[in-house]
Amino acid sequence: MHNNKLNADRREFLTKGALLAATAGSLAISASSSVHAAESATIAAAAASQAEPPKAVTGYVKQPKSLKDVLNNARKIMDTCAACDMAGAGRCNGKGPCGETVPGMGGKRQSFVRNIEAFEAMSLNMRTVHTVSQPNTEVELLGVKLAMPILTGITGGLTYNMGAANKLAFDGEVMTEEKYARGIIEGAANAGCLGWAADGIGDPLATYQRRMTVVQEFKGRAIAQIKPRTQQEIFERIDIVQAAGAPFFAIDVDSAGRAARALPGKTVEPKDLKKLKQIVNYAKIPFIAKGIMTVDEALMCAEAGCGAIIVSNHGGRVLSSTPATMHVLPAIVKAVRDRGYSMPILVDGGVRDGGDVLKALASGAQAVLVGRPMLRASLGGGVKGVEMQFKRFHTELVSSMVLTGVADVNKVDPAILTQGV
Repeated sequence: MHNNKLNADRREFLTKGALLAATAGSLAISASSSVHAAESATIAAAAASQAEPPKAVTGYVKQPKSLKDVLNNARKIMDTCAACDMAGAGRCNGKGPCGETVPGMGGKRQSFVRNIEAFEAMSLNMRTVHTVSQPNTEVELLGVKLAMPILTGITGGLTYNMGAANKLAFDGEVMTEEKYARGIIEGAANAGCLGWAADGIGDPLATYQRRMTVVQEFKGRAIAQIKPRTQQEIFERIDIVQAAGAPFFAIDVDSAGRAARALPGKTVEPKDLKKLKQIVNYAKIPFIAKGIMTVDEALMCAEAGCGAIIVSNHGGRVLSSTPATMHVLPAIVKAVRDRGYSMPILVDGGVRDGGDVLKALASGAQAVLVGRPMLRASLGGGVKGVEMQFKRFHTELVSSMVLTGVADVNKVDPAILTQGV
């Protein structure tokens, strides 16, 4: 019943959102026609009259000073995530009360849990007889310099996925997708990293355009994702992303199976080698394929000319019983490198602290994406919350490097790992 209610609420929210966006679009297009403008204004007024006043939330920490405060705020605004702190602020292992709620924070059977357990099954060999005291954490990804090899996860739909719709956030303002995106993007930029603006399956083009205005503000220090829509819809969004000045973009091809949840006319689909090449050839900036879980598909992406790939099972939320991303990463890295491709390989799914970041680098990744912890940080603390989360990851990463004798994140020896201990 809980899942049915969540899905019903989400469909209702998307439908209203599409109506409002369409209304706004019609207002802009018909500005030259007083008749059409009057008709659009009438529709907009009718839609606005049906809107409920935002819900106040009690118990917020108005000016969060720590991640504990941020986590408290996140708990207050979300319906589908308990913001578990089982092993520290923001730790999430897939075994909390969220269960298997999709949409929401849960996963599909074991897929999400495996992501976490794969990291936990890997141990770091502690070495302290060396000269490493100030390791280098800077990397360059597709021409962009990062203070650490961490990007935010590609997350959106917070208002309908997380139950934050029409609620006041910790700062007393209404939580919106744009507000969430600003927390992610500005917080990441302030930390010297990159944050993603997300594309939702049911989002009209006008909604996507509004999110790109946030990307545009950060002049090459913000990036964007596009759902695996039809080719023409993708090309339309690529134009918007490029105009916003994003240095690269991603398509989460692992969303292809969610077509049943799309609104009519908003098709998502798998992409074959031909379509991947079409996207690469159309775009003037690098294209990253997210959701690659097999060697053959990684090689197809390399052949197509993708700028990079992200090994991902969509946070364990789209297919029951997939392997963990860390289980398939080493084989993908080996196959791609053995064939002479230098295409960067990133990974997400289950990254919960700086030690996990180092494990991913030792397994061949050039960088990681962190989803749930950053998501909660933006909801519970906005820009400052995301900055706090990045700072925590950086502190943990540096500590892990010093305690394993790793001097540079660009040169991590796999020998620092011990499996199954």
